[in-house]
Amino acid sequence: MKEYICVQVNHHKNIAEVIQEHLIDGWHLHTYQATGLGTDIRHYLLFERG
Repeated sequence: MKEYICVQVNHHKNIAEVIQEHLIDGWHLHTYQATGLGTDIRHYLLFERG
């Protein structure tokens, strides 16, 4: 059975670090979504494993 976890990242500079941390723990990036308006942008990364 697959497991999923969603992580919210508030600044684009932190995306690579978050992905790297989760890859080390056995997670794989499934989808990425950015939402917001102007300077209020949120990045959502959905990871899966299993």
